[in-house]
Amino acid sequence: MVKNFLVDNYFLDNYQLQLLNIDKNVIVIAGAGAGKTLTILGKISYLVQNNYALSEEIVVISFTNASVNDIKKRINFNVNVFTFHKLAISILEKAKVNYRIFSSNLLIYIIEEEVTTCEQEMQYIILKFLKINTSFKSFCSSSKFKSFCKLILTFINLWKTNSLSIKDIPFSKYTKLEKKILYFIFKIYKKYIIEKKSINAFDFDDLIIIATNCVKNISLNYKYIIIDEFQDTSFIRLNLIKEIQKITNAKVIVVGDDWQSIYHFSGCNLDIFLNFSSIFENSEILKLVNTYRNSQELINIASKFVCKNPLQIRKDLKSLKNNSMPFIFVPYINKKEKFKKIIDYLITISNDIMVLARNNKDILNYIDNDFNLNNNELIYKNHLISYYTVHKSKGLEAEYVIIINCNNETLGFPNQIEDNILLSKLYPKKEIPYAEERRLFYVAITRCKEKTYLLYDKDKPSQFIIELKKLTKKELHHIEYFKS
Repeated sequence: MVKNFLVDNYFLDNYQLQLLNIDKNVIVIAGAGAGKTLTILGKISYLVQNNYALSEEIVVISFTNASVNDIKKRINFNVNVFTFHKLAISILEKAKVNYRIFSSNLLIYIIEEEVTTCEQEMQYIILKFLKINTSFKSFCSSSKFKSFCKLILTFINLWKTNSLSIKDIPFSKYTKLEKKILYFIFKIYKKYIIEKKSINAFDFDDLIIIATNCVKNISLNYKYIIIDEFQDTSFIRLNLIKEIQKITNAKVIVVGDDWQSIYHFSGCNLDIFLNFSSIFENSEILKLVNTYRNSQELINIASKFVCKNPLQIRKDLKSLKNNSMPFIFVPYINKKEKFKKIIDYLITISNDIMVLARNNKDILNYIDNDFNLNNNELIYKNHLISYYTVHKSKGLEAEYVIIINCNNETLGFPNQIEDNILLSKLYPKKEIPYAEERRLFYVAITRCKEKTYLLYDKDKPSQFIIELKKLTKKELHHIEYFKS
């Protein structure tokens, strides 16, 4: 048994060390800030240093380019590190398959074009389905138009990434009106396929599907397949991994946190994570329970919040940090004024501040001309403040975090599009309403090392704010700066 192992200038803790001693399929279940990447790096180092595998016999797969680059920077061995799409491309290149990648924006462009130019009868159907009493022209210039187009995009993503056919659509569960919307969606998707074929191009999901079919025609020598953020795996990605394992007999080691599964809209399926042991035979389950980012008080509250969904795996997370007031609830009447007060205060005590939003453009409603917004940075009084959507913040952290737009609105937090009837009938969930939004909110409130500030309209706080207040048992305000 390994008792000490130094990785990236840190000693692995007792829970992380357990992974080094197992040589079978393994799922490592971790909490936020529990050192998932460090554990992966430790396993790679252990395998190579002890001659269990050569560097080229290990492949690491992560969900985003940012996480891939982070692993590459911190690893000391020449190991292949890919996103799923880059792995698919490497397989296609080995199989000598010619391909051209479509713009990822093409589908949403086609959706918006088809909705905008649809016939009058379809316009009436859309307005009736959305229960909107306005002209179609007014609808097309509203935020509800964007929401409807996003709904269509999500439906197509779920349908495709779960390898469904039209025969798999449960038409009997849909009303006559809903069926008309479905036929409209299929018309849009058919046009998308025609556009792709016209220039012999693939989208990213096509690459994974085609690469899966090509695996049997190439030579791969992997002994270990290590997957980060496994909670965000789709069925087409799982099929690719299973096909690689079939021809290589490689061990599959996955690391993830079911509490942070937040990409259902792009086709990711939490059931894969929850059922790992039945999917991969001869497997073992490990849990990382030490967390190094958040205080114990924040962990206790955040854990109770996310576990209101009964399907989440219970974890007894532990921290050596304490903070008697991890959450600051900030109701506002004037959002720009209150946001600026928080920033003015925080820049006097820290240079590590992160602002998080549910939607990309939310920040525009909170800043005035004293702020400059440049991609993922807010510039204010010569201070740089990070700004991300919560989806893009996963894996990141800051001393102080501000979460904006925690309001009871369609595009608030929770975003109320998630549980649309079209999606829930296509892909029935066993979870409670807004389960994925709950996990997304959990990601947001666990980015901080010190405190999280939650901004909300005092007249319409979101469901999540109301719940979190009850869990903290009292409302916590910073009296000097944030009183209403």
